[in-house]
Amino acid sequence: MQAETRFSGEFARAAHPMSDSPSAQSASQQTEEQFHVLVDSVEDYAIYMLDPKGNVVTWNVGAQKIKQYTAEEIIGKNFACFYTAEDVAAEKPQRNLREAARQGHIREQGLRVRKDGSTFRAEVVLTALRDSAGKIRGFSKVTRDMTDQIRSREIEAAKIAAEKASKAKDDFLAALSHELRTPLTPALAAANYLAENAAKFPAEFAEDIKIIKRNVRLQARLIDDLLDLTRVTRGRLDLHFEDIDAHILVRDAIEIANSSIAAKNLKVSAHLNAEEHYIRADSIRIQQVFWNLINNAVKFTPPGGKIDINTSNDDRGHFQFEITDNGIGIEVERKASLFAPFEQADPSVRRQFGGLGLGLAISKHLIDLHGGAIAVESRGRSYGATFKVTLDAVPNRAEKNRVGSQGLQKPAKSLRILLVEDHSDTRRTLSRLLTHFGHQISVADNTQSALKIMGSQEFDVVLSDIGLPDGSGYDVISEAKRKQPVKAVAITGFGTDEDIRRGKDAGFDFHLVKPIDFHELRSVLDEVGA
Repeated sequence: MQAETRFSGEFARAAHPMSDSPSAQSASQQTEEQFHVLVDSVEDYAIYMLDPKGNVVTWNVGAQKIKQYTAEEIIGKNFACFYTAEDVAAEKPQRNLREAARQGHIREQGLRVRKDGSTFRAEVVLTALRDSAGKIRGFSKVTRDMTDQIRSREIEAAKIAAEKASKAKDDFLAALSHELRTPLTPALAAANYLAENAAKFPAEFAEDIKIIKRNVRLQARLIDDLLDLTRVTRGRLDLHFEDIDAHILVRDAIEIANSSIAAKNLKVSAHLNAEEHYIRADSIRIQQVFWNLINNAVKFTPPGGKIDINTSNDDRGHFQFEITDNGIGIEVERKASLFAPFEQADPSVRRQFGGLGLGLAISKHLIDLHGGAIAVESRGRSYGATFKVTLDAVPNRAEKNRVGSQGLQKPAKSLRILLVEDHSDTRRTLSRLLTHFGHQISVADNTQSALKIMGSQEFDVVLSDIGLPDGSGYDVISEAKRKQPVKAVAITGFGTDEDIRRGKDAGFDFHLVKPIDFHELRSVLDEVGA
C-alpha cells in the first residue's frame, strides 16, 4: 500500500497546494495521513484514484467491498474494466476522463461491472485533480452502489402503485355495485307492490311475483358476495359483537330460504337442541353464514330431497350448527379447496347450478373473524355433504326483543316523506309503494328541486339517494337538518362500511342499501313514526 499512500499524498497536495516551509510540510504530512485513514475506512463508497490514463492507483475498503477486487488485484489496471462491454466499445471510459478534465468533474448513473461479471446500478462522481500549475495529475473517483436505494424506490413505487390499484379497484367495485343495485330497486319495489295487491290479480300470477322477488334478491346477494369478499380479505369488514341467540338466527335463515325450499319440494327438518345457544357475535354476519350454508344445501339437493339442520353443544360447551343434505356431494380431493374464493366442488357445478363460488369463502372468513371453525364432510360424489360451524357459547340469558324481528310492531303512522331519487323507475315505484303504505309522498329528482321543496313544506322523513346529478344526498340532508327536525334515511347502491360511516357523519340516521328490503324500510319508518 506504499504506492497508494504516496499517490494519495500527491493528490492531496495537488488539490490543496501548500508552502514548502518545514512547518507547512509537517502539517501537510499530517493532513495526508488523516486523509488516507479516512478514505481507507469508508465502506459504503468505492473511493479510489486514477492516473491521467485511467489506471487505478489507490483502492479503499469500500472499493473492495463493492467491486470485489483486492488492492493487489486491481492497482495498475485500467478502470475501463468496471464498465460494460457495450460502454467500452463506445469508448465511454475515455470520454468520461476527457469530460471530467474539461468540466472539472462529472456525475452520472449507470451500470458498472463487478469482478464476478455481475452488474449493479452505480452513481459515480469523477473529479479531475491538477497540480499548482494546472496540469492534470490524475482523477479521483467516488462510486456508490445504488442497488439498495433503487430497490427501496422500486418497492415504494410498487407499494404506491398497488395502493392506487387497490383504491381504483375499490372505487370500481363501489361504482359497479351502485350501477347494478340501482335497477334492482324498482324491480323489487314493483314486485312488492304487486304482492301487496295480489288479490286483484288472477291466482296464477302469485307464483310469478314470488319468482321475481326471489331472483332480484338472489342478484343482490351475488353483488354483496363480491363486495364482502373484498372487505374481509382486506380487513375492512366492521363487526359489531353482542350476545345473541343463535337459534333465532337459524330460524330466520331458514325463513329467508323458505321460498327456495318450497320451490324444490325439499323436506327440511330442524332440531335446535343446543342448551347453550347464545353466542357473542355479529348477528347479521352469522345469520349470513347460516343462510349461505342453507342456501348451498338447497341449491345442491335434488327436488324432493332432504336437509337436516341440528344444533348442539360439544363437551367443552361450544355451540355447534350442523347441516346435512343428500345432494350431489363433494369429491374427496376437492374438499381442501372448497373454502377458497371462486372455487366450487367441480367446474361443471358452476355451469349446472350457477353462483360465483364465493359463499363458502366468505363464510369461512366470517367464522375465522369470530374465532370459530367451519368444516365439511362428504363421502364423495352423490353422497351428500355435512357442514359444521363451531362457535364459543356464552351463558344463556332472558330473551330480548330484537329490532327487525317478526314480533308485534307498533302501528304504522302516516308520515310526510320527501323522496329524493334521480333514477326515474326507482322514484316512481318507491313513491307508489310508500303511498300504498299510507304515507304522504313528495318527490324530487335532484338537489336543487329537493331544497326548493323543503323551503315550502315540512317533512318527517327525507329518503335520499347519495349520488345526485347536481350534488349529493349529503348536501340535501345537511340543509334539511338545518331547516327542519327531520329523520334522514339513505337509499343508495353504495353500501361499504366507509359509505355508511360517511353517511352517518353527514347526518343520515339510517342507511339502506339497494335493492331496498321493504320489511326493513317499513320497520325504519315505523320506528320514526313511533
